[in-house]
Amino acid sequence: MRRIERARLSVSLAAMLGIALFGCSRNNMDYGPMFASSETRGEVVYERNCSACHDAENLQLLKEPPKLKGLFSRKTLPSSAPATDEQVRTTVLAGRGIMPPFERTLDKQQLDDLLKYLHKL
Repeated sequence: MRRIERARLSVSLAAMLGIALFGCSRNNMDYGPMFASSETRGEVVYERNCSACHDAENLQLLKEPPKLKGLFSRKTLPSSAPATDEQVRTTVLAGRGIMPPFERTLDKQQLDDLLKYLHKL
């Protein structure tokens, strides 16, 4: 191959990779392709917004955030509120204790996807 042909091929491959990575995202926050399952998108939401605290060890906080594995297998949340989608939605949107509110961070679809993922945890 000549140098020009290799350069064109490289540019074409880079463009296709860019389209594959960024062209299929749902929004500018890139929580995954629209065709991904809601649980997969919810896992991305969790990893980007929740895991830094809820999965961390030895945080230097006054109170350690609760682990969320098995959250919906219990009757109540760590706050003693019922373990329901609506209660978790309210907690995520409004925040609680040291947890900040996510009402301006997550849209309705992202929150729905997050809840589906939390049910699978």
